[in-house]
Amino acid sequence: MKSVIILTQPRSGSSLLAGILHRFGVYMGEEKDLMMSQHKNKLGSYENQAFLKLSHNILFKAKRLMLYWKRLSDEDGKVESAVKDYEEELVKLIKDTERNLWGFKEAVLIYTLPYFHHHLKNPYYIILNRDPESVANSQARAGKLRNWWPEIRTEFSYFKPHQWFVLFGRTLRTTFTKGFLYRNKKFIAELTKDGQKRIDEFVNDKKYIRINLLDLVNEPKKAIEEIVKFLEIKPTDEQMKDALNFIHPELITSEIGTMDDNLIGKS
Repeated sequence: MKSVIILTQPRSGSSLLAGILHRFGVYMGEEKDLMMSQHKNKLGSYENQAFLKLSHNILFKAKRLMLYWKRLSDEDGKVESAVKDYEEELVKLIKDTERNLWGFKEAVLIYTLPYFHHHLKNPYYIILNRDPESVANSQARAGKLRNWWPEIRTEFSYFKPHQWFVLFGRTLRTTFTKGFLYRNKKFIAELTKDGQKRIDEFVNDKKYIRINLLDLVNEPKKAIEEIVKFLEIKPTDEQMKDALNFIHPELITSEIGTMDDNLIGKS
């Protein structure tokens, strides 16, 4: 068994990488789940909704969801405590989802993973990096008003009605006390750098590979071959072709400007 886990930060191309893994036969979740969140990614976000829901509930309990600035510190112990509160559900979900070759992705996984990674069997970590300033620019574009309603509707679907009021209150607090997050590029870049540092520290003694989003886009064949070698898999010619074809301009530009112009066709 191999558990393939993508480690990255929001707006760093994880949907693209997860789609590639899916085409290599890595079980990333049910088909209907993978095609969800098309308001963010035209061809789907390739996210296992059960893992996403559980992850967001853990962060909600730890007061890290929406209150983004609190993610810069773990000193209060609330994240670890929240993971322990949901540990039984996490273990069950992992066991129910496991396959010979399976995985999942969640853009903010690094905040909770250190407290439950020991439940994963034979994990293979794929780090996907993107320049923090580029991430900030992408989030600014993704924060357009037309995307608010589908994003809010999706987020609220992960919670029970009695939690909605608190979630709404935290959203307002972030909006009016910290400014509109999607416009605060300096803070987003800082948060991204912190997340990337956490990832580097976490994988230090583990099995991992590092892929740069720019390389994945500009040299897809080379990047994909590195992933294949790392996972020790033997995809068919058709699977390789399918994975390469998945990396195309329509997908890249459909992620609401997820790629900066200088990332496409340049290095």
